[in-house]
Amino acid sequence: MRFHVRPGVRRLFRVPPATGQAATRELDDELAALLANRVEHLIERGMSPDEAHAEAVRRLGASLDDVRRRLHESAQQRERRMRLGEWIDSVVQDVRYAALGLARRPGFTAVAVLTMAIGVGATTAIFSAINVLLLRPLPYARPTELMRVPLFIPADGAMSQSEMGWSYPMFTMFRDGQRSFADLAAYNFGQFSLTSGDVERVAGEHVGAKYLRVLGLSPSRGRDFDVALDAHAGAPREAIISYALWLRRFNGDPSIVGRTIDIDRQPWTVIGVGPKDFRGLTGQADVFLPATTLPDAQLGVNFFNFVIIARRLRNVTASQAAAATSALGARVAAAYPNPMGRLNWQMTASPLDDVRLDPAIKRSLFVLFGAVGLVLLIACVNVASLLLGRASSRRGEIAIRVAIGAGRSRLVRLLLTESFLLALLGGAASIAVAWAGARALGSIDPAAVGRATNLSAGAFGAVSFSSIVLDQRALAFTFVVSVLVGVAFGLAPALGASGESLGAILKDDRRSVTRGVGRRALVVAEVAFALVLLGGSGLMVRSLAKLLSTDVGFDAGKMLTFRATPPPGLIARDSIPGFYDEILGRVRAVPGVQDATLGGCVPLSGAPCGQWVFRRADAAQTGSQIDMNLLIGMNPVTPNWFSAMHVPLKRGRLFTADDRAGAPAVVLLNEAAAKKFFGSDDPIGKRVFIGSNIENEVIGIVGGVRQRPDSAPGPTAYLPLAQTPTPGVFFFIRSSRDPASIGNEVRHAVHDVAPQVPVYDMLTMTQRTASATAEARFRAVLLAAFAIVALSLAAIGIYGVVSFAVTARTREIGVRIALGAERWRVQGLIIGEGMRLLATGAVIGLAGALAATRLLRTFLFELSPGDPVTFVAITVVLCGAGLAAAWIPARRASRVDPVVALRSE
Repeated sequence: MRFHVRPGVRRLFRVPPATGQAATRELDDELAALLANRVEHLIERGMSPDEAHAEAVRRLGASLDDVRRRLHESAQQRERRMRLGEWIDSVVQDVRYAALGLARRPGFTAVAVLTMAIGVGATTAIFSAINVLLLRPLPYARPTELMRVPLFIPADGAMSQSEMGWSYPMFTMFRDGQRSFADLAAYNFGQFSLTSGDVERVAGEHVGAKYLRVLGLSPSRGRDFDVALDAHAGAPREAIISYALWLRRFNGDPSIVGRTIDIDRQPWTVIGVGPKDFRGLTGQADVFLPATTLPDAQLGVNFFNFVIIARRLRNVTASQAAAATSALGARVAAAYPNPMGRLNWQMTASPLDDVRLDPAIKRSLFVLFGAVGLVLLIACVNVASLLLGRASSRRGEIAIRVAIGAGRSRLVRLLLTESFLLALLGGAASIAVAWAGARALGSIDPAAVGRATNLSAGAFGAVSFSSIVLDQRALAFTFVVSVLVGVAFGLAPALGASGESLGAILKDDRRSVTRGVGRRALVVAEVAFALVLLGGSGLMVRSLAKLLSTDVGFDAGKMLTFRATPPPGLIARDSIPGFYDEILGRVRAVPGVQDATLGGCVPLSGAPCGQWVFRRADAAQTGSQIDMNLLIGMNPVTPNWFSAMHVPLKRGRLFTADDRAGAPAVVLLNEAAAKKFFGSDDPIGKRVFIGSNIENEVIGIVGGVRQRPDSAPGPTAYLPLAQTPTPGVFFFIRSSRDPASIGNEVRHAVHDVAPQVPVYDMLTMTQRTASATAEARFRAVLLAAFAIVALSLAAIGIYGVVSFAVTARTREIGVRIALGAERWRVQGLIIGEGMRLLATGAVIGLAGALAATRLLRTFLFELSPGDPVTFVAITVVLCGAGLAAAWIPARRASRVDPVVALRSE
């Protein structure tokens, strides 16, 4: 009997086939051998050869072709598994080798990871802001269908086009006549006093009954307003409170729906709690009241205070809706002519998404994203330079791998694995940087920015800086950028290191020079990019310095401001002066208070005091229409307002206690108003009308007070508060103590006199001034931070290249010193090399900076984009940083021991 070795046993001791075809052939051979053995065995049992072959095939269980096909498929699957396993094993080996290599060079790894973390992290933080503020859809149902319907007065003479509010009759005519929108609603902003329990001032909105429906929202509790409320004035007092107010003031009490609360001393029934995180389109509202509960006067034709939002029909495009709005708007304008100018109203419609953010802030974000992109580019160049140096130091290892047969693709993969691993580590570290950056951006007070830029209500409240977070999109952005950086900037060094022949690698001296050229080019690029950033940040910092040093017309130091507005009906209009006098007397008794006064508006608020039409009594009446070119700001103040604010009197006299109700009406003008309305004439003693038919005598001229830090004071008239009783004025408290520390004492003093009057909007004047410059400060600080990072990275790049050159030229330097070269000459030689790189990059960077800074023209205050002082300063700073970076390796080079240097070679 013959002995047969099983095929499985044979396979156990054989080397696996090199190719798939070889494996197939081997299986065919094994199958043929199996059949032959069985045929032979059956013949020995007495079968004929044909019968034995048929029986052997039958015992296979299927046809011979089917068995062969199954065996081939099995072989292919095994082949794929083996190749996948081999590939995974090789990748694991590469990753393990790269990780060990990075761990053995902690300095290199730390610098590379930190560089990437700063570059990618800063970019991710700014991207998070852009994602939240510009890219993320508005938090409403089908937000692309939402539109805003603004109303304009066209430009007329010196007056530019200005947006106005709608009157309620105009809105109802438009609402009833339009056919392009499925729904539309009007709203306006207001402030109210909650007089149930502790008195509190809250922001709110008067809204149309379909307000939430237009936005596609529903109350989180209770119900929405009945749409029938819009039909007529005198709607029942029903209110929806915000989710935030429900939690804060009512502790989330589920029984709030149906309860009655007092708003402005009137009972209102709470019918619902607003959606979570919704504070109205103004972003500040805590109560929503039906617009038709407003007094008749505020629903009349001359009260222009409503903003309209609409949801267009799905079969109507945005441009069709805009065209239809303009056509219908012309009919509305004809029915309700503009009483404030020669030109009639104009209406249009624009996507709500277009006004989600103030254009100036939007431009700032794009500028910052460009700046942080440069930082990322510099970081990438630095990493590439580090990887080039790393590849250069591994030439011996690469030579050995080439000598034993390693292919170029294998070497590239090995080096790319290391750069990819570095990118992942850098990306992970960048999340911490991005998180800190996002929190810093989120801490910006949008209300402060809004005050500083005089934003319209619009949709600004829909998005805010406080909502900036690292979400999934931002993290995906971080991962993608990290991988791209790792692959893109690791590929060139990998290709360069793997592309040389073994002979070239062994020529030691030439290699260093060749490698150094690439790194020098990278450093030149770094310096150029850094100078562009330095130019932009230098201009913004100088512009901010000029802005902060501007004379705003008053003294903001040691001053506390707040408002105390009595609810409607609490104080009779004639009693308001006496009411405020009593509060002032009590506040002046607070220790540390030097003076206390009242004014109708606060300086640097971003908007002028109420605008009124100015007319000289000796000028002819030109008609019933309002000339928008004759508007003037009006600020009612108490007599000591000018001394308390340190506003100088230029001519004439100030108000006295005798300028009270019933006395002859008097007015003070600032210099801008005197120049605009009287030219070279002396206004003292002249009589004027300001928004009414009351004749006022001009008794003096005072200095100008800015309402915006970057704009000269506009024409302003000051009236005695006693002659123009005004609720809701501002208190100005001059203190010898820290003004922020007397807040509670002042609040108690007010409540001693008027416990039902809320004290709110309490800020020091320094805080208000800071808010007015918040946007400029935001740009300057971030650009300066980016520029400092870029300068540091460029200095590190110069240091790396010069240090590499010193290492490569150690033998040459040793010979020079051995031949008598003085050490200062050696230092000069090395420093000169670094400064040549810096000079080349500076020339390129200056050209780029002069071009790039033109984009910042609209952000600059009293400064041109090519400001020579700025460019000289940043060049000096860059040269200083470059000199310091080159001096350290130069000092090391001058201390080279010639004997040691020659021996090492």
